[in-house]
Amino acid sequence: MRRPSLLISTTPILLAALVFAVAPATPAYANATITIVNKNAPGVGFNDPTPVAPVGGNAGTTLGQQRLIAFQAAANIWGATLDSNVPIQIIATFEPLSCNATSATLGSAGTIFIYSDFSGVAPFPGAEFPATWYHQALANKREGAQLNPTPICINNIGNACTTDADCAGGVFCTNADLRARFNSNIGNAGCLTGIFWYLGLDNNHGNNIDLVTVLLHEFGHGLGFAQFASVANGSQINNQTDIYGRHLLDTTLNRTWDTMTNAERAASAINTGHVVWNGAQVISEVPGILAQGNPNLRVNSPAAIVGNYLVGTASFGNPVSFPGVTGNVVRALDAANASGPTTTDGCTTITNAAAVANNIALIDRGTCGFVVKAKNAQDAGATAVLIANNAAGSPPPGLGGTDPTITIPSVMITQADANTIKAQLAIPATVNASLLLDLTLRAGADATDRALLYTPNPVQGGSTISHWDVSAFPNQLMEPAINGDLTHNVSGVDLTLAEMRDVGWFPDGDVDGVANAADNCSSTSNPGQEDADHDNAGDACDTCTDTDGDGFGDPGFPANTCAADNCPSTSNADQSDVDHDGIGDACDTCTDTDGDGFGDPGYAANTCAADNCPGTSNSDQADNDHDGIGDACDPDDDNDGVADGVDNCPFVANANQADFDLDHIGDACDAHTGPPSNKNQCMGTNWQRFDTPGHFPNQGQCVCFVTGSGCPSINKPGGGPALP
Repeated sequence: MRRPSLLISTTPILLAALVFAVAPATPAYANATITIVNKNAPGVGFNDPTPVAPVGGNAGTTLGQQRLIAFQAAANIWGATLDSNVPIQIIATFEPLSCNATSATLGSAGTIFIYSDFSGVAPFPGAEFPATWYHQALANKREGAQLNPTPICINNIGNACTTDADCAGGVFCTNADLRARFNSNIGNAGCLTGIFWYLGLDNNHGNNIDLVTVLLHEFGHGLGFAQFASVANGSQINNQTDIYGRHLLDTTLNRTWDTMTNAERAASAINTGHVVWNGAQVISEVPGILAQGNPNLRVNSPAAIVGNYLVGTASFGNPVSFPGVTGNVVRALDAANASGPTTTDGCTTITNAAAVANNIALIDRGTCGFVVKAKNAQDAGATAVLIANNAAGSPPPGLGGTDPTITIPSVMITQADANTIKAQLAIPATVNASLLLDLTLRAGADATDRALLYTPNPVQGGSTISHWDVSAFPNQLMEPAINGDLTHNVSGVDLTLAEMRDVGWFPDGDVDGVANAADNCSSTSNPGQEDADHDNAGDACDTCTDTDGDGFGDPGFPANTCAADNCPSTSNADQSDVDHDGIGDACDTCTDTDGDGFGDPGYAANTCAADNCPGTSNSDQADNDHDGIGDACDPDDDNDGVADGVDNCPFVANANQADFDLDHIGDACDAHTGPPSNKNQCMGTNWQRFDTPGHFPNQGQCVCFVTGSGCPSINKPGGGPALP
């Protein structure tokens, strides 16, 4: 087993930096326990005592309390979405970050430690791939245990510590998973003046910035939505790939980032529109999430420049639609003056309105706002507007601004694409184009429905490759800029959770290390996957543990809701038990109705001797007449044709029922011996005759056979006159 590799992530905060720009640019417990660790000093950040009114479900009464509640709410959403048996900690601070009147760094977050080559505590699977970096929270989840149980100074992984004071330079002593910083200056004078953090939990942010949404985005980076290779030169930490990079496919090279050279990765990072996510879960969800139809500028002629061109859409005017607008591209001209120093910036009334009317106006970016340019073109009769970017790079950014009177569609195109069109117009040549939705593509995906990654040219530090492309629609949580229409969902309408599944956050509802898809008891922990009845419902949650599958449960399983089975290993749906011994007939090795230890006949499984009297207990199995019917239940034990109930000699055959001495004991079995033993002796001179039968010692009865006048009575000894 390889020893897990550990590094402190050197780039997570830059990877996750999120910039907000004004109009011109655009303990939680569920299945995972995520805790916010407040590292602000007293009186600032989360500890700011400024009184505030509760807002949008956030009941905090101070600014610091509301900030912390919002942080925990975002943590709760992720905690309810991902599964881990290892608690996740996020070190967080609110502090002053970069900011000016029109743009600001809202916040940043990322993993503190990264790991590779961890084996997992069975049944937890460990790393899916060798020599591959994982974010700590994800690594711990797959390990099934805290990989870094001892806090260390995060500026020196060899320096164990107890408190922050043990670490030099104010560096934290921790084994926490994420580090998050957020801008406490937002809304102050000179920092997005007039725009504030919205601290409510209901997403009712209006024109303000929804903190929970931004937190969901940033926490997403720290949990697994980020890669660790340099986007500037392609180099990898310790020359080792990461789990995110394994899913980055460059469709030009048809290779993933883990198989590329440094130079190839660097080139791929700016290969706009040609890097996609190849993870199976994201691929499966793209059709249900991303809208069909991608905004596109299609040049129809001249032949030299025919093709499809990227566009950045506008927040104003009619959206790009299908079949869209088709017309000739015409450079809109205006006066060069204080409103706009060139004749191609469209900042004042269009001077060649006749040429622009019913065509697509091409206007250079600069000086005035996008809505001013678009409105001037619309007033000149243009059917659509192309804004040519004034700086190199791709993809073209979107157009911000608001003007409800603008009804024509407007888009931005790259400087390079604009120059291509301008060169044709200068020939002069007629350039015909269509601004439309390309219904062969989904917004934010390639032709095979694979989600595009953000690969701008030039590289944008903190944004490149670790975000979805800005062309995605509906807008996605993990795009490089926060859009006002985002919800607090990370799945269903968003691809973020799907990406987490692809990098290794497998669903495990009972956090026992067995993925739900393979878990025979996904709601109750049963890491051993015990399943006594082999019905694919684990014993820990099987409401009817039924080994033989007959609908009756095995005894000894307290969770069973089905009746106990009297024959748990052999199917006996009728639960027959003729001997009522609690063992079903189907598996009773001694079916013994009368309970005398001898089995009923006719039961093939019986291991006990057959009972010659199965309905009546006869443990001695006596059978006087050897007819196979035990005496206890044989109606004629001597088999003489006289039923035992009337037979005067039931165990000795005496079909004539002879009973000379009338003692009700048949002669065949009467034990009395000696005279008088027959009629002649009774009538002889040696014995007195009598009318009434009389008993003689050890001799039974003797009967007087004389009729007529009576014979004297003879009394038994001790019971009357002495015998003569």
